[in-house]
Amino acid sequence: MISRLFVFLLLFAFQLNINAQDNKWDLRRCVEYGMQNNVSVKQAEIQADRSSINFQQSSLQYWPTLSYGLTHGFSFGRTLDRTTNAYTSRSAMFQQMSLQSNVLLFNFNSARNNVLANKYALDADRASVDKAKNDIALNIAQQYLLALLSYEQVGISLLVLDQTKAQLSNTRKLVDAGSLPELNAAELEATVARDSATYVQAKSQAELDKLSLKSVLNLPADQVFELVIPPVDKIPVDNILEIYPDDVFQVALTSQPQIRVNDLRRLAAEKGLKVAEAQMKPTISAFGQLATNFNQFLLKGSGVNFTGEQETGSYIKQGSSLVPVYSPTYEVLYKKRNFSEYWDGFSKQLRDQFGQGVGLTVNVPIFNGGQARANMMRARVDIKSSQLSIDRDKLQLKQDIYTAYYSASGAFQTYLAREKALETSIRSFELASKRYELGVMQTIEWLANQNNLTKARIDKAVAQYEYIFRMKVLEFYKGQGLKL
Repeated sequence: MISRLFVFLLLFAFQLNINAQDNKWDLRRCVEYGMQNNVSVKQAEIQADRSSINFQQSSLQYWPTLSYGLTHGFSFGRTLDRTTNAYTSRSAMFQQMSLQSNVLLFNFNSARNNVLANKYALDADRASVDKAKNDIALNIAQQYLLALLSYEQVGISLLVLDQTKAQLSNTRKLVDAGSLPELNAAELEATVARDSATYVQAKSQAELDKLSLKSVLNLPADQVFELVIPPVDKIPVDNILEIYPDDVFQVALTSQPQIRVNDLRRLAAEKGLKVAEAQMKPTISAFGQLATNFNQFLLKGSGVNFTGEQETGSYIKQGSSLVPVYSPTYEVLYKKRNFSEYWDGFSKQLRDQFGQGVGLTVNVPIFNGGQARANMMRARVDIKSSQLSIDRDKLQLKQDIYTAYYSASGAFQTYLAREKALETSIRSFELASKRYELGVMQTIEWLANQNNLTKARIDKAVAQYEYIFRMKVLEFYKGQGLKL
């Protein structure tokens, strides 16, 4: 019994550990989840699927077309007997079957260029998926670091609150002993209230930033979500002094999907122009056809009935007299066929009516309302637009890289200055605390030193996270991915 209980508790603890691990989100997990579930990424993937369908369909243009046709019906009144091509007034059931094939022989490489255009479009849309993933990855990284900064500020606010509470406790003892006036304790009590409010606001802002991160990840707002908060000093970053923005730009030209997207769009537009030019030239195709017919009257003959005689218009000579010749007249009797008799002679008729045909078709475009020429002009405009997109995005990429570089350099210098300012503020606060404890400093002066220290801590954290983000952007453009 005890062993079973031990096993149960062990399994329960193991399950709790798994659940706890499932709720922890580091940057890698956030980025991977965002790439798989973000709406923009999914929309880009859907567009790539459409392009894949277009490419697969256009690749089949080289294959001959093949179609089978079957017509089954009934004719009433005066109609054509499809087996004799003679008109009759008898109602009938008919069936026509045909097998047709057509193969394109020559069209000035229109089909080939269309396939290549669709292939380039497919590759461009696949690269667009990578671009969407890159965009969401950078967005997630920025929001993730913003959430980390918010939690850093929560820690700073809590530290300040604890310091103020500790100072209030010491001051209360001195006030009770008569060493300090009650005003000192009152001022610190008011400061504790303000610091508590600041701490609550910092926690609220951290939760809001975490909620924003959930939104970017396309996660429900109520999902349990615990950020993995690495020590900010342990986050790896490259040395800014070893990075040259032009080198990063040259690497980004070959690694960034947006550049590949534009290059592929231009290639697709160039092939589209050749397709449009081919539409203005003749095409040659071959065709083949097999066809046969079946016709069956709804009523079948069941015999004849003698109805009388009629003159034939002929005569026989008896002496000097001419005697007219008569012939008997008959009425054909009909009766309904049963269902199985409708198909009498089916195979024989199909064989007898079987026909074949082969030939060539030449299609020469003469006038089509200017559609072909308009398509060609649009294709040329598309090429110009693609080239402009290439130039624009290359310029924007260089602008982003240099902006990230100079922002990182400025943030690094700011961080060094803020770090030195923090060290000075810590020494100043320590001295102020000692003087306050000795009773030679007013509470308001001690609070001013504490506020300076708090501001120095926040300024350092902001500069540090700004530097880290800008460096992560540069590392990303260098093809190193995102990691904390």
